[in-house]
Amino acid sequence: MIEVRQATLADYIMLSDLGRRAFQEAFGRYNDPGDMQAYLDLSFDPERIKNQLLDPLVIYLVASYHGTPVGYAKLVRNNVCSQYSSANQMQMERIYALDAYVGKKIGKALMLESLHIAKEEGNEYLWLGVWQENQRAIKFYKDFGFEIIGVKQFKIGNEINDDYVMGLKL
Repeated sequence: MIEVRQATLADYIMLSDLGRRAFQEAFGRYNDPGDMQAYLDLSFDPERIKNQLLDPLVIYLVASYHGTPVGYAKLVRNNVCSQYSSANQMQMERIYALDAYVGKKIGKALMLESLHIAKEEGNEYLWLGVWQENQRAIKFYKDFGFEIIGVKQFKIGNEINDDYVMGLKL
């Protein structure tokens, strides 16, 4: 059974650990180990996650499978994508499931809740960045109606990755 809920401040350590593990599983083999470690230490620092949970513009969702947290999504309110003229936008900054749970509909549950929140809050668009080499993720987003609307760069240490910007009109 999958349960998706909005994270609370009490979840900051769990989110830090889950985020670090999921990102490492997804991209660790593609990046220099030192660069990856530095990125993980910065991006998933528990105090950083705690501060994000206190930020009213940030929403974290946690997906649990039979009571165990196995995936999460991070949404950012009012984070404007230049490809859209509307100010009513939300960014999906992160959506991940642990490798052992890919294929168990964790991502689908997180995406459906994210879409519900974005619509409920009156956003016109939901947008995200995805590494151009991540064909599984690109297909996942396209299955929900996202389209490639641009490109951007994502840096991990000295490595610069080309990402697609994908968007969905809600």
